[in-house]
Amino acid sequence: PCPISVKNFAGALLMLVISNLLLWEKTASVPACHLEEGGCWDPLVNTFNSAIQRAEVIQNLAEQIHEDSFIQFWNCIFYLQVARMYRHDQAVYRARYHCPSNSTNPPLHGPEHENIKTKKYLKMMINFVGSWISPLFHLVLELRGMQNVPEVILSKAKDIEENNREILEDLRWILTKVYPTAKMKEKIISWDYLSSIKSNEKSEKFLAIFNISHCLRVDIFYTKFHLRALMCRITGKEC
Repeated sequence: PCPISVKNFAGALLMLVISNLLLWEKTASVPACHLEEGGCWDPLVNTFNSAIQRAEVIQNLAEQIHEDSFIQFWNCIFYLQVARMYRHDQAVYRARYHCPSNSTNPPLHGPEHENIKTKKYLKMMINFVGSWISPLFHLVLELRGMQNVPEVILSKAKDIEENNREILEDLRWILTKVYPTAKMKEKIISWDYLSSIKSNEKSEKFLAIFNISHCLRVDIFYTKFHLRALMCRITGKEC
């Protein structure tokens, strides 16, 4: 039989090997900084920057679509609906202020925002951005099938949909790299106006498109805020 000192040494060596393996697994889960000409390139920072840039593109396009669609293309209907809103018409008021995605929006400030765990925060953002997949898909689908819709409006709507999908993929990638063992079940949000967007009634279709357009212009501001907050937490950059 082995002397006790040999057994103790073997046991300590085994523990050291296991400890090193666990440490290697932890550090390997987050991409290392890659040295390139002119400095260091961090895949996580790069992915966050890409997502933020896409959010800025969506913000600009959403404003342009609002201008192109409601002030130019649907000029008459737009002003009629605005007049209805000032008369406290409940249908128009709801389209203006009811955004189903609010249920997935992470907290913005205060102790609730400060104390939220980063992993939970990241998962909430995946659900928040993901809640836009269906309405943007149906918006593009409906605009494509409508007569006399200017190509510029359809093109911008398609760009918004694509950029939103890319942001979602970026967030999913970040989750797998920062929390390799994390499991997530993404929520499916029901949008009340999606059925109306297919209506033959112009006013109903308009309210549905108006609801999506307005909520997008509000939500993309939150998306940019949360992306920057998560980037600060996870990478220590842009704090």
